[in-house]
Amino acid sequence: MKISTIFGFILGFGLILLVVFSKEGTEYFLNWSAFGITVGGTIAATIIYFSPKALGSAILSFFAIFKGKQYYPKHMVDIIVQLSKEARNTSFINLVNSEYTNDVPFLKKGLILVADGMNSDEIRDRLTREKYSISGQNKLGERVFRIAGSFAPMFGMMGTVIGLIAMLRMVETPEEVPAAMGLALVTTLYGLILASLVFKPISGKIRDKNQTDTRNREILIEGILLIKISENPKKIEEKLLGYLN
Repeated sequence: MKISTIFGFILGFGLILLVVFSKEGTEYFLNWSAFGITVGGTIAATIIYFSPKALGSAILSFFAIFKGKQYYPKHMVDIIVQLSKEARNTSFINLVNSEYTNDVPFLKKGLILVADGMNSDEIRDRLTREKYSISGQNKLGERVFRIAGSFAPMFGMMGTVIGLIAMLRMVETPEEVPAAMGLALVTTLYGLILASLVFKPISGKIRDKNQTDTRNREILIEGILLIKISENPKKIEEKLLGYLN
């Protein structure tokens, strides 16, 4: 997932820069005032719109895209089946230190609860609450980037309006209008780039990852409880594969 995200950013910005620098008068595309209005305005409006908690969730959700290995539901089923086989020959506490648990903290927490002797209902309740908590945090983070993506074009247009007002006051001859208008439209370009290549895609990536991770946690909860009752690995696989439909 992080590879595709990085590749997308590089490809998107690379194509834009290629087009910009293949044209004459690239200075019209590089304007720090326009950049400041668009980026600064978008960030300011987002800070006003959301609480510090929501902004913190957005930051955590963003970095989670690039952190660690992304597992998919089929991988989770395979891990649970493997652990169920190991559980026949070792204790639950040894499963906690399995190679898989270091990459999947939610799995490790569940196995610790099993090793501590907690009953199945308590385990399900605790893990389910954590599942909803993590999912809610990511949904909040996704919403922050989605709303920021709607603010960016607005501030782009605002910068354009400011530029046009200044242009009408400063332009003395009709020949100067096209160049001045081109400079004024740069903020609209920045707003569109921020919305379509940064905020909206990040929002979608967080949403996609959250949906996958939530499904993974549902599989893990059921798998952990099946391991606790020493269910047959084959039956565990058959039951968990139902989550892939």
